Amino acid sequence: MSRSLDVCVVVYHSDLDWLTKTLNSLRAAIEYATQQNLLATSRVQVVDNGAHQTDATDIKAIIDKSLWAVPAPSSIKYAYVAAPANLGFGAGNNLALQSSSADFVLVLNPDVAMAPDSIANAIRYLDANATAGAVTPVATFPDGQAQFLVKRYPTVTALALRGFAPAWLKRHYANALAHYDYRDVSFDAALRDCRIVSGCWLLMRGEAWRRACGFDTSFFMYFEDFDLSARIATTSRIDRVIGCRIVHAGGNAAAKGTKHVGMFMRSAMRFFNKHGWRWW
Repeated sequence: MSRSLDVCVVVYHSDLDWLTKTLNSLRAAIEYATQQNLLATSRVQVVDNGAHQTDATDIKAIIDKSLWAVPAPSSIKYAYVAAPANLGFGAGNNLALQSSSADFVLVLNPDVAMAPDSIANAIRYLDANATAGAVTPVATFPDGQAQFLVKRYPTVTALALRGFAPAWLKRHYANALAHYDYRDVSFDAALRDCRIVSGCWLLMRGEAWRRACGFDTSFFMYFEDFDLSARIATTSRIDRVIGCRIVHAGGNAAAKGTKHVGMFMRSAMRFFNKHGWRWW
């Protein structure tokens, strides 16, 4: 079956140990899908948004060792892409994937390790479900705790409480926050017709990616994945597939300092202006 996969990993001063885990797991998952005759060729591009600030020698060495280690898989082509500046997450992905003609597209964070059969199971699911356009995985944190990547449509109140409220106030609004995070559904259960999902691991049909015209680059950081998934969900389903499993080490904006808090708030306003405001 002569089908193709394009993958983009955007890095910016990323943790090199996690990048190694990400690329090693990606290679294993691509090789497994290829062995299952679900893919013929794959292209992986690592876009370095920090290339203008630091020496890329270490990143290039990790890419070479992870994706082209002996025995080298002939089905995987890869490239290091030095961005001219810090383009942001969405624009970095677009740099690599905007002209993609692949059958499948995977957007992947550099802090994600996936199970070897994740890509294969996602493709099998899309093959069996013609109205599904994208797959989101079951996720845990590195310590094994559940991670809820699927969200209901955000409200201003839910975002403020989740990101910035003290623990006692979060406990007071626990039910509302649980509803927003889909905690009324087991994190590892199959879920159909998701509207808002994380972009840390999102495998799409190539046609769904192209129909959405990629990421909206007016989002520099935060909410670009919510915006993309909201637009994909208008034309095809996004489903959580239990056979796709990842470990994601990502953190929240509030823990990263005032600069990230500011970016989060600006992106939230842009998202609500574009898709509609909900306060409660």
